[in-house]
Amino acid sequence: MRVAPKVAKDSQCNELKSARIQALLRTRSISSEAWAVYADSKERGNLDLGLAIAKKLAKRAIDRNRLKRAARELARKGSLGNFSELVVRLKQPVGRSTHGRLRNFEYQQLKAQLQGLIS
Repeated sequence: MRVAPKVAKDSQCNELKSARIQALLRTRSISSEAWAVYADSKERGNLDLGLAIAKKLAKRAIDRNRLKRAARELARKGSLGNFSELVVRLKQPVGRSTHGRLRNFEYQQLKAQLQGLIS
């Protein structure tokens, strides 16, 4: 008994997802000071959300995860507009004045900026 077909299926799915993300990243972005958003407004069922928050820009894992949770929360609440596919990318480093730590004030600013950019 072999389990290999499941692995092949997962890799095919990942390749397809990666190809869709790469195609979306080639489109024109909506951007602000801190975020770049690549969107496809084709009408489909659920929203596909891709998040790109580089370790180079948000040094601490807790900060990267917090920003990802904020973007997912906006998607879950339906605050991200009528998009079928969306890739959100962080453009500028966070916590420059606090030695790489994301503070609540800066977090609220980034979250509001992302919501204003997409809605």
